[in-house]
Amino acid sequence: MAFIEIENLMFSYPHAKEHALNGVNLTVDEGEICLLIGKSGSGKSTLLRLLKHEIAPYGQQSGEIKINTENIGFVNQNVESNIVMDTVQGELAFAPQNLGKSKREIALKLAETASYFNLGNIFNEKTDCLSGGEKQIVSLASVFTVPTDLLVLDEPVSQLDPIAADDFINVITRLNREQGTTILISSHRTENILPLADKAAVMENGKIIFCGTPVETARFLMETNHEMKLAMPQYTQVLDGNPVRFSSAKKAAAHLKFKRMPEYAKNGNALSVKGLCFTYKRGLPDVFFKLDYTAESGKINAVIGANGSGKTTFLKCLCKILKCYAGRVKMSGKAVYMPQNVQTLFVKDTVFEEVGNAELLEKFGLAALSQSNPFDLSGGEAQRLALAKIMSAECDILLLDEPTKSVDAPFAAEFAQMLRKLADGGKTVILVTHDLEFAARYADNAAFLFNGKIAAADSVKKIFSSLDTYTTSLSKLTGGKAVSVDEIEVMRRE
Repeated sequence: MAFIEIENLMFSYPHAKEHALNGVNLTVDEGEICLLIGKSGSGKSTLLRLLKHEIAPYGQQSGEIKINTENIGFVNQNVESNIVMDTVQGELAFAPQNLGKSKREIALKLAETASYFNLGNIFNEKTDCLSGGEKQIVSLASVFTVPTDLLVLDEPVSQLDPIAADDFINVITRLNREQGTTILISSHRTENILPLADKAAVMENGKIIFCGTPVETARFLMETNHEMKLAMPQYTQVLDGNPVRFSSAKKAAAHLKFKRMPEYAKNGNALSVKGLCFTYKRGLPDVFFKLDYTAESGKINAVIGANGSGKTTFLKCLCKILKCYAGRVKMSGKAVYMPQNVQTLFVKDTVFEEVGNAELLEKFGLAALSQSNPFDLSGGEAQRLALAKIMSAECDILLLDEPTKSVDAPFAAEFAQMLRKLADGGKTVILVTHDLEFAARYADNAAFLFNGKIAAADSVKKIFSSLDTYTTSLSKLTGGKAVSVDEIEVMRRE
């Protein structure tokens, strides 16, 4: 018997016209890592939540779900909803305390978990002072404070920088390898998990349309020209044989040919920062000290950096949500800000009321959800709604905090084209992002935030080709000759 066996699973939310799940069939053997791939709204989150009855959504359900364990750990894609305590220590202690563990047992488990996830430096911090990525790591770590045979993860790396995402994936694969933990994970970022998975399933319109090994799934998406091929690692998209492992891609990359790209042309500045200094509390170390930054008018300006480097704080300082104690921000025109937690933007009862523009809802793929409550949307759908609401505002500068978090690769490409049209029309975009592949392909320039200052700023080509580890997979593969698929001539043998 399979460890997880799902047969003809149907599910519909109350008052919904269509099924969220429409005949899902899936088997996962004990000890396997299974990756779910699909567009936002394809049913991934609904399927994962139905695996744990305590958090299963309310609605009409039929079919069968058989799971050979009751020890199921679950991490939601909305990191804010995962955090229940006001300190990191309290968050990690919450589950074992509720199981009635002794103080000695709890102390030992906290020491083990904090060490395993490298949380020692934030162990005594308040959770509301953590960055989005740090909160995600804490919520993930808290799952492992109790016995877990099945680990269900819904977009667990969406708020992690590439290095932290790799570290986390290494942790769960180690748990899989050393303890036999079965893992079912959905992710729009596949480059770090696809090579390690045993199988990958593609969801579309509430069904699993293909399930196979990672290589089989990649070939299915590429050969059928399925739009989810954009979710594959960039080297998988451009190389013959569609390798999913970097080591295999390295061997196959010798025949790559590169395009001559136009030279980067600078524009005038729409925003300039001089000598910016900020701290959250007097006596604490400065988050920024004498930081200088410029954003070019009519360009997509990316800001990159590790979790906790201050990217979100930086955006809040730019739009004066946070008050700096020194320095100045000079801005040409009106700015609008989209936070990382997009649900804070929602104040109406329906999706349509939030935007008030049917054409914009259609453009963002939300027309069918116009009468839904914004808080009933999936993570990707909520992100789309927030983007639509931001785009509807009259402004000159868009300040976007992780705008591609939880959105699928096809929509990320569509959204990039929307940003390009805005930039070409004279708007200025400043986005902070962990999605290096998105930044390298669609942004014009990038600034690397580190240690309270901008360590370097230049065109995306110069920035990413100068980096060895904190860069795109193609830059690593080609030694910086190409940082995105747009720079490569795709050569396919007949």
